[in-house]
Amino acid sequence: MATRRVVEIGPAGPGPITRGRIAAAAVVLLLLCGGAAYWFIGWRHASRQAVMARVEIAIPQGHARPPAAALPAAAAPTPPAHHDGTMAQPLLPAPDPALVETGPNGQLPIVGRDGRMPWRAYARPFDRSDTRPRVAVIIAGLGPAGAATQSAIDSLPGAVTLAFDPYARRLGEWVDAARGAGHEVILSVPMEPTDFPRQDPGPYTLLTSLAGKENVERLDWVLSRATGYVGIANMMGSRFTTSQSSLVPVFDELKKRGLLFVDTRASEQSVAGSLANSLGVPRVVGDVTLDAEAAREAIDQRLSQLEDKARRSGAALATGFAYPVTLERVALWAKTLGDKGIALAPASALVTAPPTPAAANSNGAAR
Repeated sequence: MATRRVVEIGPAGPGPITRGRIAAAAVVLLLLCGGAAYWFIGWRHASRQAVMARVEIAIPQGHARPPAAALPAAAAPTPPAHHDGTMAQPLLPAPDPALVETGPNGQLPIVGRDGRMPWRAYARPFDRSDTRPRVAVIIAGLGPAGAATQSAIDSLPGAVTLAFDPYARRLGEWVDAARGAGHEVILSVPMEPTDFPRQDPGPYTLLTSLAGKENVERLDWVLSRATGYVGIANMMGSRFTTSQSSLVPVFDELKKRGLLFVDTRASEQSVAGSLANSLGVPRVVGDVTLDAEAAREAIDQRLSQLEDKARRSGAALATGFAYPVTLERVALWAKTLGDKGIALAPASALVTAPPTPAAANSNGAAR
């Protein structure tokens, strides 16, 4: 016959066996709660880190530049020494108070009362008495992808010019970091391609269908996104850079603001370089596109063509994108230039003083 065990609960509480079980259960419950809390805190931290690591692109809805105070402090880039062993040589702080004015969207560059121009004031110093052939490289597409942008800032020599996408979040921080590492900076301005709107460079694209005033307003929005740059380059623009009537108001604005223009030759029919020269806007025209084929052998061949062009003409400019393979090949190639008797120069060092319109008409457009 089965026996039953009876535990009496009276005024003194449960018996010894029941008290032990309750204590054990309480310990287990505390451990479970603590583990859950620890897991939740860890999950929150990991989620925050993942969010901060995402590519940040701002397609703006309004005209306001995101305030720096709204950006997470932990996300700010820092410019270490270059990976090639050379120390970063920071450029002078920007902006120079004498070279800015307040526009509807933020600060805009201006020519100083003493005649100083932002493109000269913010340029990377270069010894213009150097008689060696000069090569300049501009790497574009920077800002939206944090890892690629930081890699370009860190791994490329300071003499390589960096071009930033105007829609990137933290643009001002990235520009400051690039200048802190010694890189001269330009802004990429979205311009209409031939297959627009199938390819659309964004809401502030300069269009041949817009009036000059509207394009200047869009340009000024881009120029308000950061400070400390020497000028602009076209982003796409295979149609816009062939339209003289569309370019004239843009170049008038650049001249007013003391900025240079880089024609990356989005089209073989581009008139941007020659027109900028005739209007008295400092400009540089691209000679070589490095990574139309983003492969090591193809990029190395293009860099060799750049050297040949510089030896023949005295100076040559290459443009490329922030592909990992492009950054790798340019960084390695740059180390070989000293032995070849070639000087690596910032883009601004390839600018020659633009002639007056009358001189340009009589003598032809200089390079």
